[in-house]
Amino acid sequence: MRIVALIAAIVWAGIIFGFSAIPGSGFPSHPNFLNVIAHFGLYLVLAALLVVALNSPGQALWKTALIALAIASLYGGSDEIHQLFVEGRTADPVDWATDTVGALVGAGATIWLISAQKVKRSRKRDEKTSGH
Repeated sequence: MRIVALIAAIVWAGIIFGFSAIPGSGFPSHPNFLNVIAHFGLYLVLAALLVVALNSPGQALWKTALIALAIASLYGGSDEIHQLFVEGRTADPVDWATDTVGALVGAGATIWLISAQKVKRSRKRDEKTSGH
């Protein structure tokens, strides 16, 4: 599962890079909130994939989430720098902040889901051993 998530995260990062390489004239005119939703959603997914890829039994989930958040945020920053070299595009600190908030939500939601699964499995084991 971890290797699949790692491959998916790399592919997803490539998709983000591909979108960033589209010249400014290649994007249709759209309301600003769609830009925010796009940035938020793309980095939410990236961080979620990174949490699954980096999750290891010996490491606290919050540490995994912080590492995933840092990687996604740094990637978002580097992506904004990349856009400086794309015709009609600029680096926007608000986009980077939106990327980071999306990554924070994605990492947080993913560790919450992983924790909920662990609790559910633990309860099932307890039920089996207690005979209920």
